[in-house]
Amino acid sequence: MGQARDWDDLALVDPFWAVLAADGKRGGGWELSEFLSTGEADVEQILATATQLGRPSRRERVLDFGCGVGRLTRALARRFDEAVGVDVSERMLEHARRLNADTPNVTFTNAEHPPAGRFDFVVANLVLQHLPSRALARVYIERLVEAARPDGLRGRVSAERLQAAGFHPVRMLALTEADVRATVDVAGATVAHTEDAAAAGLRYYVHHRSP
Repeated sequence: MGQARDWDDLALVDPFWAVLAADGKRGGGWELSEFLSTGEADVEQILATATQLGRPSRRERVLDFGCGVGRLTRALARRFDEAVGVDVSERMLEHARRLNADTPNVTFTNAEHPPAGRFDFVVANLVLQHLPSRALARVYIERLVEAARPDGLRGRVSAERLQAAGFHPVRMLALTEADVRATVDVAGATVAHTEDAAAAGLRYYVHHRSP
């Protein structure tokens, strides 16, 4: 798969910047502690909004889809009983396992072998815009909805990308807000809340419709 090869190559060259392409951090500019602290801050903000929405009702299992080197997975593991990171790149996953070897309640798996069962919380952060087509992005939105328990929540599904293509070494796509909402509706869920995530586009909080 070309997508996996692209991310494998990035994992060899500059894995932290590939995950979080901040100004001045290209070429090994990220310090590990600083890089991981951004994951703590992002997760804290995401869960604060989720708590305001009354979700998730439990903090047993959390899925970090497109986990990269585990920047968010590590922070999520501090707040859930079990955290699972999934990524298409085996080299990114190798980095994730090394960086998080001190975190016993986290596991990492390739997207070709998705984890079984459902999750209380599903995060897809800065991921869907890197998929090769809008059609596939819609498919993954539906899969993320399905991966969450009925009383769970999908957090930060950033599918509408405002950053112009060319700023990042992997190509990007964008779904309009109307497209995202329609896809979520077809999947049997509701967009409970959106917020501006600056260059990341819109941050969506999604949950199953009440029966």
